[in-house]
Amino acid sequence: MKNKALYIVLFLAVLSACSSEPKQWTKTNTLALDGITPIGLSVLNDKIWISDGDHNRLIAISKAGEIVETLEEFERPMHISSDGEAVYIPEYGSDSIIKLQDGKRSTLPVQDSLDAPAGVDVRGDEVAIADFYNHRILYGKGNTWLSFGEEGNKKGQFYYPTDVQITSDKIYVADAYNNRIQVFDKQGNFLQLIGVEDVMNAATGLFVSESQVFVTDFENNRVLIYTLDGTLAQSIDNLQKPTDVLLVDDVLYIANYKGQNLEVYK
Repeated sequence: MKNKALYIVLFLAVLSACSSEPKQWTKTNTLALDGITPIGLSVLNDKIWISDGDHNRLIAISKAGEIVETLEEFERPMHISSDGEAVYIPEYGSDSIIKLQDGKRSTLPVQDSLDAPAGVDVRGDEVAIADFYNHRILYGKGNTWLSFGEEGNKKGQFYYPTDVQITSDKIYVADAYNNRIQVFDKQGNFLQLIGVEDVMNAATGLFVSESQVFVTDFENNRVLIYTLDGTLAQSIDNLQKPTDVLLVDDVLYIANYKGQNLEVYK
């Protein structure tokens, strides 16, 4: 009995050690997007939605890569998001956020004026917007709005933020041309820098999972993957100007702007 108990303890220790190791992602497929220059990715109703900013349109594809819907006449859509019911589209050209639900478009009410919104995230009654030329994040919860950030390279300052994501207790920002990710609490207080040691060149897009932070390092043609404490866990290299990352059911999609494709990893 003592030996059996010892084996169980050893097994659990090994299992715990293995589970604490960060995931490593391996390429499985490439989905060609001929004629589409992807900027932002999101998912709704088993469709992967792609903002094609160069052609002012939104494309929906199946997980196998087949185009199932094309919507035209957007004004340079950027880093999109979904709350499970609608897709939200920051229009860089119209300084507004468009809500697309059941085929109908409406403008999301925002308390303040925007100047080229480059990214949006919606989580329940929370909204966060990367306000590109204003070098700030606009965060709303219910009817309360908060603006934080200004132009600069110090902690809490931005130099053209391009993407943003809300988690249960934090706000992550792709501080593109400061070449880093910044993390804040929901009062706009600075918490953390990610990636400053890794010589990024245009941190344009991000995705935050329960255990990892994914960053598109646009000019270096790679995606950097960090643990939540900011430790670099993996670099996916030899990409073609990646702009965004999406994780769906443990499948990782990377938007290659120049390559006009999605690379798929598991």
